[in-house]
Amino acid sequence: MSEQLDRTVVRAGPALRRGVAGAVATIGLILVAITYIDRPVARFMAVHVHDRLPFIAMAAMANLPSPLATIALVGIVVAHWCGIPLNRTGRMVLAIALATLVAIMIKNQLKFDFGRVWPQSYPFPGIHDHPSYLNDHVFGFFPFHGGSSYASFPSGHTTAITAPMAMLWLLAPRYRPLWGGAIVLVIIGLIAADFHFVSDTIAGFALGVTVAAGAVSLTAGWIDQGRRR
Repeated sequence: MSEQLDRTVVRAGPALRRGVAGAVATIGLILVAITYIDRPVARFMAVHVHDRLPFIAMAAMANLPSPLATIALVGIVVAHWCGIPLNRTGRMVLAIALATLVAIMIKNQLKFDFGRVWPQSYPFPGIHDHPSYLNDHVFGFFPFHGGSSYASFPSGHTTAITAPMAMLWLLAPRYRPLWGGAIVLVIIGLIAADFHFVSDTIAGFALGVTVAAGAVSLTAGWIDQGRRR
């Protein structure tokens, strides 16, 4: 038992070092963006982007994963009740759906924890009268403030699109341009429409990738068992 534990620790060492290095690099990139990038980019988009509808449509793609994941879970449960076994595709869909919903749940908690104001005020329910950087020159974090007016960090849309696309990137590498392209389009839409600061999207991307990587490491063997079905 002791030898087996030692081998496990040795194998986990490089992965742990990569994870720590990735976390440190991500935090550093976020801090740089908050200090030097967020405000200039927000001001640039406010001045130079006149037709925001295309960018709003790009960002809206991230509204799809959550309801699709819920529908997939319901369908899989019904299939299980009917005695239909899951093949590899079904298992992959289940893993992606669960990872997507877990990532969304975590980002909701982080939004409350950080309490960041949005780049700009928009006439959306609950956030139409909130303080923002472009409208009120308010820039910062108000931890545990609560409310949708203080929920810019991390970007929920980026998290919602990144978690499933990152899993597909790992599980279905043949179509990586499609998975990566979806993430890029959403992030461009969010920044260009001043829905989010650049650092918000970096944090949302990092969260989605982290959840996806963890989900794949936990379920890859189980997913591949479905090949025999």
